[in-house]
Amino acid sequence: MRWIVLAVCLLACGGTKVPLHSGYKSDKVKPWKNAKQIKLDDKSEGKADGTLNYGAMVRARWYFVQVPSHGELTVRLEITPPGDETNEDFDLALEILDPGFRVIGKSDKEEEDAGELTKNKTLFDIEPGKYYVHLYLQGRLDSGDYNLKATFKPTKGAEKASDFPAQVAFIDALPMVPLDDDTPRGYRPTTPTVVIRGRPPTQPKKPDEKKPATVLNARIVGVSVSGNGTRIILGRGTLTGATSGMKAKLNGINGLFPIECNENTCAAVVAATPDQIKSAGTTVTLVP
Repeated sequence: MRWIVLAVCLLACGGTKVPLHSGYKSDKVKPWKNAKQIKLDDKSEGKADGTLNYGAMVRARWYFVQVPSHGELTVRLEITPPGDETNEDFDLALEILDPGFRVIGKSDKEEEDAGELTKNKTLFDIEPGKYYVHLYLQGRLDSGDYNLKATFKPTKGAEKASDFPAQVAFIDALPMVPLDDDTPRGYRPTTPTVVIRGRPPTQPKKPDEKKPATVLNARIVGVSVSGNGTRIILGRGTLTGATSGMKAKLNGINGLFPIECNENTCAAVVAATPDQIKSAGTTVTLVP
């Protein structure tokens, strides 16, 4: 509204007409997509010039510099303001953007070099890529000419073209290899001794040896007839180590007969007659 009021007043007074547009031919224009390249020559320098005029809808210009390697880029801007008018607030703004369109250097009315006709911006230690330069007017009545110069310097110690193998020293001649095998006859390579460190190998367990069966001898001290055979009584004094469940074996009589023991004697029922037991003798063998 302020600019509209100012424009109306100037028109009424017959003064200079103030542009009411944005300075661009279209609100949808994207000039950064059509940035003009400043090509670097053999000395890594490039130039561009032009004229900006807000009223003629030429408010801004976009350029880019293709940085070939790691180094520093200097942008020098020389400005020629309009000569037929005096405008103490005139300033041509400068922005430098990285490949991701982030502003990494600028000069406008808020900077210390505002109003200067020569501006220098140096970007140190930058990576290879495309860097943009944006020039634009900041006042609706502004216009002017400019000269733009870009200079690139590679960083010292940056990668250089390889001269391999020019700098590789020559090696000595290798020994000759005979056509025939010169290994002596009868040569036998020694078998290396393998030493395994760690726990000793586990020895297999030996099978448990069966303990020999304990054999006891007992004496028959009594015989009596039983319904299923003959009952024999064994003297306890001759039964050291005898226990119930052991078996009695008599000479000449087939079978083993379990015994039962008390504090004094052991007894067993044998499938034989008293006469057969008498013929077998008075000694009985006990086995587990």
